[in-house]
Amino acid sequence: MPVLAVTGKLAEGDVRKAAMGFDCDIYVADVEVAAFITPYHIKNIDLSKYDLVLVPGLAKGDWKKLEKEKGVKIRLGPIHAADLRIILKNLDRIELSHEVPACRLLNAVMTEENLRMVDAIEDCAFEIGDTKIGGNSRMKVVAEVVDAPLLERDELIQRIEYYLENGADIVDIGIPLECNVGDAIRAVKTALDYCNAVSVDTFNERIIEESVKAGVHMVMSVGRENVKVLEKIGNSAVVVVERNVGELIKLVELAKKHTEKVIADCILDAPFGTVQSIVRYVHFREADRETPVLLGVGNVTELSDADSIGMNALLAFMAEEIGADLLFTTEASPKTRGSVRELRVASYMAKAAKLRKSSPKDLGFNLLSLKEKVTYETCRPENAIEAKPGKFVRDPEGDFRIWIHNGKIVCSHEKLTVAGDAKSIGDTVIAKGLISRLDHAAYLGRELQKAEIAALLGKNYIQDAELNFGVYSKQALLNFIH
Repeated sequence: MPVLAVTGKLAEGDVRKAAMGFDCDIYVADVEVAAFITPYHIKNIDLSKYDLVLVPGLAKGDWKKLEKEKGVKIRLGPIHAADLRIILKNLDRIELSHEVPACRLLNAVMTEENLRMVDAIEDCAFEIGDTKIGGNSRMKVVAEVVDAPLLERDELIQRIEYYLENGADIVDIGIPLECNVGDAIRAVKTALDYCNAVSVDTFNERIIEESVKAGVHMVMSVGRENVKVLEKIGNSAVVVVERNVGELIKLVELAKKHTEKVIADCILDAPFGTVQSIVRYVHFREADRETPVLLGVGNVTELSDADSIGMNALLAFMAEEIGADLLFTTEASPKTRGSVRELRVASYMAKAAKLRKSSPKDLGFNLLSLKEKVTYETCRPENAIEAKPGKFVRDPEGDFRIWIHNGKIVCSHEKLTVAGDAKSIGDTVIAKGLISRLDHAAYLGRELQKAEIAALLGKNYIQDAELNFGVYSKQALLNFIH
């Protein structure tokens, strides 16, 4: 398919580099910035030998009208020149648009295709509530509400809903060691009212028995110490736990005499026992290829002072390679906030990659947070002067105090307190006449944006202090190196 890529003078080199090896010619319009290209810039050129004309993704104009006049398909390409290559490679997968940049369309198409492919898998070993377990189905995320009976009912419901919204397939009710049966069962029944797949995690045989009667779908942590509880497991699924692979196989066989829904847990130990734990899982899977397997990945993330997102991704990929079926986690500490969502995404990435026989990349969705796949080239500044800070002058209209509460930015002035996102707060402050100096407006914009970034990343925000990005902080990196 002969293609013409239209660009501006500044991006010409990047576009030519990206188009190399494809049946794609380049037309450089008489404009510096590609985004400023309009139908006017190409209306007088001959497009008849092309099947497709790609204009910059942010270019404005009535491209549909020009397409009709020229008799050639004219569509929006990617926003960034570096993404042109992947668009040219995937032209047969997407119907390009007059309004939506090609890179956004391709991501949406790839996401939809891969999600649909994973969700279409029907075979499973059994169901827990309405959740398919085992077989070739996607690994399911089990999210524990730690010390659930100690929470007020509304707080427990809020926690359950949070887990479900973030992708938990099964909600686990964690029971503290010292807990009376009544409180435990109230928590279990509350979960059953709001979730279609509920498990209970306790060694207390009485609580397990009453939870089964209440209709709990799965019982966690049955080992040699409380093996007698298998006699009262009913139709519930059961997770049997044991580090010794030979003993675990015996436990699985014993449990299957009481229920068909048996899951094995070799116990994933936190660093530095993780490698040996993985070896146990591999050995178990070699000995038993049918019984669903659970990995308690939260053991590793909770006990490591490192961001959970990368660890959850890697552990999920390893779990898929092993042949695991459930990923168990919690969000008991601020540093593991988001783990449920991370594992949900990772479970789709892992299964899609396995089905495609590819690496878990270029799927249309990812777990990249602080880093990106592509670095877009920028032009060298010419005749730039060195920026210098100005003197502080107090705004006669007054000062602002900024903080984050429940994920929203709060901006307080002596005349008004407003909550929301950075742009809306800035617009409101201006509309209410609460700011009179340009330098104060610039300051407020910087702080509001810092607060918004902190809120999105789940980090603390302190007004006038640098955001803490660990080794990504310039000063922290210098301290670490030296």
